[in-house]
Amino acid sequence: MTQWINNTVNFLSFMGFLLLIATMLVIDSESMNGIVVAKRFWFYTFMCITGVISIILAFYRKSTTRVDEIKTIIIGILTVVIIGISRNSNQEMMNAEVFLLIVISYFFFDIYFSYNKKSIKTFQFVLIALALFEVIWGYCQLYAYIPEMQTKFQLSGSFDTRYAYAVYLASITPIALYWTITLYQRLSAKFSTPSYTEQAKPEIIDEIMLFVLSALSLLGILSIMPFTGEAIAWLTAACGCCVVLYFKFNMHAFIKRLQTQKQRITLLISVLLISTGIVGGYYKFRKDPVDENLLAWKISMNVLTENPLFGIGIGNFQKAYGDAQSYYFEHGNRTERELALANTPCYPVSDLVRITAETGLLGLLLILGFVATILIKSIRSLKRYPEKLATLGALISLSMAGLMSSPIRSLPLAIILMLLLALCAPREARQEKAGLSFKVIYLALAGLVFFTAFPEMRKYNSYRAWAEGKLYYNMKIYATAVNIYAPLAKNLRHPGFLIEYGQALSQTDRYEDSIAVLREVLQSVSAPVIYNIIGKNYQAMGEYKLAEQNFRKAHYMTPSLVYPNYLLANLYHEMGLHDKTLQCARQVITQKPKKESKETQEMKAQMESLIKSIH
Repeated sequence: MTQWINNTVNFLSFMGFLLLIATMLVIDSESMNGIVVAKRFWFYTFMCITGVISIILAFYRKSTTRVDEIKTIIIGILTVVIIGISRNSNQEMMNAEVFLLIVISYFFFDIYFSYNKKSIKTFQFVLIALALFEVIWGYCQLYAYIPEMQTKFQLSGSFDTRYAYAVYLASITPIALYWTITLYQRLSAKFSTPSYTEQAKPEIIDEIMLFVLSALSLLGILSIMPFTGEAIAWLTAACGCCVVLYFKFNMHAFIKRLQTQKQRITLLISVLLISTGIVGGYYKFRKDPVDENLLAWKISMNVLTENPLFGIGIGNFQKAYGDAQSYYFEHGNRTERELALANTPCYPVSDLVRITAETGLLGLLLILGFVATILIKSIRSLKRYPEKLATLGALISLSMAGLMSSPIRSLPLAIILMLLLALCAPREARQEKAGLSFKVIYLALAGLVFFTAFPEMRKYNSYRAWAEGKLYYNMKIYATAVNIYAPLAKNLRHPGFLIEYGQALSQTDRYEDSIAVLREVLQSVSAPVIYNIIGKNYQAMGEYKLAEQNFRKAHYMTPSLVYPNYLLANLYHEMGLHDKTLQCARQVITQKPKKESKETQEMKAQMESLIKSIH
């Protein structure tokens, strides 16, 4: 009976956590924002389920985990996150709530792997199998074998962006590399020994199957990565693979065998020259993207100085960054190249920057201490648990991506990050029954998950209704869209929804209502499109000064956009200010947008006609 209970608990807990990781595979074309919202609701559901599983494991007599320094640090992180969320406005900040649940998921993963240490290796092969599945999915997209799933006509697998797809594959590359090498070595040793018995054949067959899975996944990743066009994925994958190869082949011993100082200096200079050549070559061929990131870093430093100790609050980075960029281009010492390179403020240039800005130095130190502690303990335990090298390389790959870009804005990548941290965390060898305080912690965490997730899960029908209203919005039947959006606005506070609602109100001549809705959005999001709509509302109401302020705000926020200057030219023409009209019209004509389009060509043609009519 006891064995039956153990098997049942093992199976149910394994399936619960497997389905949580399967968030990355979820798609739902009927839900608003397509894949993104569907993944979130799946994540909410299985966070609640794994919360129940974690409570069962915490009270189960074989639970061996305990509160250690790592959990103490992450409890501190949870405290900072909760305080940061409480400082937000009343805007619906999905990212803040998901961030909280992601942090809690570490505890759930940790207690599961402490209860079932054999699953650590199993989940490594789960990640490898998912990577191979994503490779197959990607090739099907490339060759249009599943056109009903290919709505964006880009290589993204089951992810919402090509970037997230590439970073996931890059993160799994070190795991696939480690097991391909390890299993090849094991099989070579066994087949070279003719004395292996018949009883060993089942084990050999299992290892052959796992070797084939790892090798196919590795080859598939390397073959499809060039099609993603994401250079950062190659760089992060290389970092993780280098760590795997360094420890796997004991390169440290090779370096120690270099007897003379000349040999060591030669090796160091060679490494530096190769690294410099790679960086220089990358900058030469990717000059514009690199300069865009450098500009984003420059502006992000202004955000970091707003409240360096306690941060600006979870979920507020986008607004703060947009305002900082607008102020910089209006009052700063900007260059012509910076004006041309500026992007619409959407995502942080780095997860490190966003975490520092939103949680302050305290949050940054806690998170860095958490990751560093796990990395150090993982390296120290490699001799005892060599299979941890695979997840160590994957964690380094994903961490490097977080330093140079923002992978955790993708929900699946955030889940994978927590999974890798839990896989790398040290496990106590001794059997120790969980104490009462530990059980209380898991009860509190599960309660927090239910308190956070259930209100969001009740909004699913609202998102479905948003999707239906968006059909009319896209067809520019704004009156019908307003009728559908109006009742949803009471409980659906997503910025994207409110922007559409504000635009629909503006198109139906309800200018004051539109301004009120869009002002709500500006509490948490700062984007040129919002200021453009508000400016057009004021222009229609005859409030020209306010319209001008909003158009200029949109222009300074993203100077590379043609549309704000186009709106200013039309505004000045309506006001009868011919000199300003000509100035803005000429700027539209001479401006080189980052990407030419039919719309920009039409705007330039209209400005040419406007100049001729004035002269």
